[in-house]
Amino acid sequence: MSQEDLCDIFCQSKGTVAKTLRKLEDKGYIERIINKNNRRKYILTLTKEGEEVIPALKREADYWHNSVGFTEVSEETMDVIRTVARKSYNLVND
Repeated sequence: MSQEDLCDIFCQSKGTVAKTLRKLEDKGYIERIINKNNRRKYILTLTKEGEEVIPALKREADYWHNSVGFTEVSEETMDVIRTVARKSYNLVND
């Protein structure tokens, strides 16, 4: 996955994503590898340490989803929520 992909997925600026990725890289959770097809871009990969924290992150995400009631929402409704959130973000930032 590239840094640009993360910007699009999370509707965040390049600066915000870069700062977060730098912290994750400093902690040893991710690696940035230069894209062979475009040397100005990086491909992000999880390190062994990064893979080890995935179960804890999934537990936290599940807890949050339960707390706000998302477990009772269909996947179709979640897709609509995500679409509306992205469109709202784009309207505010364009």
